[in-house]
Amino acid sequence: MNKTITTHMRYPLYALSCLLALAGSVQATPLTVGVTENDAAPSLVFLRTPQLQLTGGLWKDLLDEVGRRLGREVRYLPLARKRLGSYLQSGDIDLACNSNPAWWDEPRLFYWSLPLGEQIERFVTPAHTRQHITDLSQLNGMRIGTIIGYHYPRLDDAFANGARRIDQQQGNLQLRAVATNVVDIAVIDELSYAWWQKHSSAEARQVTLQPLVLSRQPLSCALSRRSSLTLDSLNQVISAMDKQGTIKAIYRPYLPK
Repeated sequence: MNKTITTHMRYPLYALSCLLALAGSVQATPLTVGVTENDAAPSLVFLRTPQLQLTGGLWKDLLDEVGRRLGREVRYLPLARKRLGSYLQSGDIDLACNSNPAWWDEPRLFYWSLPLGEQIERFVTPAHTRQHITDLSQLNGMRIGTIIGYHYPRLDDAFANGARRIDQQQGNLQLRAVATNVVDIAVIDELSYAWWQKHSSAEARQVTLQPLVLSRQPLSCALSRRSSLTLDSLNQVISAMDKQGTIKAIYRPYLPK
C-alpha cells in the first residue's frame, strides 16, 4: 500500500517541481534596457573597455531599483538613439527610459510609464560675454548648440529667423562648444550642468547658466508592446517608489549641494 502511494505520488511531485522551476525562470527573465551615450552624466555614465559599457548614473540607479522590486535582473544595451525605436518595436529591448512621448515620431507604438523624473532645459553662454537671455527672440541669428537627434519645437521660430542649429553628440560637449566659441549659446539640461559644476569641469567654469527656461518635461520609460513586463506592473513599482520617497532619495546624490 505504501509503495503504491509512493509510486503514484512521484508524478504530481515531479510536475510541481517543474512548475516551480518554470515559475522561477519566468520571474528571473532579465529586462533589457536600451541606453544611448547621447544621455550624458549624470543621467548615464559610460566607460569604453573598449566596448561602450554603462557603469553608473541616475537612471541606472533608478532602473536597478525597479528591477530589484520586480525580482528581475536589468541588463543594459548601448544603442544609437535612432535605433531605440526599432529595438522596442521588435522586442529586442524591453525599455528605453529618460524619455518623453513628445520626443518620438510615433509614441503610440509603445506603452509609456509614469514619470520617474523631470528634465529642465536652460541655456549657457560664454561667461566673458555677460549676456542676459530672458526671451527666445534674442536667439534669432545665433549659432545654437543642440544635441543630435533631439527635437526643440520652441526653437523653431529662432531657426526660422536666422539661428543655426549646431549639433553635438553629448550634452557635456555643449559646454566645450560654448567655452571655445564654436556656438554662441547652447541648450543644457539643468541637472547635467549642476553635475559638471560639482565635478569642477573646466568648461563649466567658462560658461554662464542663463535664467530662461526652454522646457520643463516629465521623464518616463517607453515600454515595448512585446515585453513580458506589463505596464501595470511597471507603474505599480514606480508609484510605490514615489510614495516611499525612494525616487527622491536616488536623485539626492546627483543634485547640487
